[in-house]
Amino acid sequence: MPEGRCQLCGVDSILKLSHILPAFAYRWLRETSSNGHMRSASSPNQRVQDGLKRYWLCASCEGVLSESETRFASDMFYPYTEGASSRIVYGEWMLRFCVSVSWRVLKFHREEGALRDYDSEAVERIDKALDVWKDFLLHRQPTPRSYQQHMLPLGPIESASKPGNLPTNINRYVMRTIDMDLVKSPTTNFVYSKLGRFLILGFIREDHPNRWQGTKINVKTGVVEPRNYSLPNQFLQYINSRAHHIAKQQTQLSERQRQKIDKAFRSNKGRLANSDQFLAMQSDMRMFGEAAFKDSRSSEPTPEEHNDKDQ
Repeated sequence: MPEGRCQLCGVDSILKLSHILPAFAYRWLRETSSNGHMRSASSPNQRVQDGLKRYWLCASCEGVLSESETRFASDMFYPYTEGASSRIVYGEWMLRFCVSVSWRVLKFHREEGALRDYDSEAVERIDKALDVWKDFLLHRQPTPRSYQQHMLPLGPIESASKPGNLPTNINRYVMRTIDMDLVKSPTTNFVYSKLGRFLILGFIREDHPNRWQGTKINVKTGVVEPRNYSLPNQFLQYINSRAHHIAKQQTQLSERQRQKIDKAFRSNKGRLANSDQFLAMQSDMRMFGEAAFKDSRSSEPTPEEHNDKDQ
């Protein structure tokens, strides 16, 4: 393993290979699929086994982030995803987990050159968010200040007033996809991290915070449960655009890969029928019928790609 400066605490040390988005989400995606495979949205003709990783953290900081990650996986992610509980009380670990995810995703976009079209003021704001989130994770300050974390638990969409406006893979996207992005508009800028049925938003700028109701993560404790959430309409349109984008990328599958996927489906019919992937497929087919079925057997679970999008 390489030696270098830990990107969190700043100490020179041997660096661990750290996931940008948590490893448990990718394990879940493979384990609950029909055949145990995943494909990258940006390279759909290649199967992948894991998510993006970087040599960023020392062993101590890796352990710090792992604590809240383990709590989120065991107390929130699996109980909610498996339907064991729809009302979950969280503690301080929730905010630390959300900040750790937003910090990693924002740092990744910062290093990958996603800020090329940002003016100097916007870049300064992003660097400030990174510093504040880092200080919070290192217990140097008690809150993330104005750089709030919001979470939206997701579930199957049973109906819509205008289903024709939705992509035919919307439930597969909402329920299954792992995704990340950096979103900006003239009035907002946030980190978008999607872990299956959980959306985490790390706000860098929001000129109209009252547009978001029911999603803010508290510092000490709170409850995730079915409730009425108020979200900007533009954000819902953005989610649709992400699902459309994933569907479009999957049309680039070669005939050879389509045959490979179809063969895997046929040889794993028992696993398919009992999988979470099949549950998401059924939700789409109930809404869209034949249109959803056309691509349901030509796709495998999709982990994230990274893009800088205007909302």
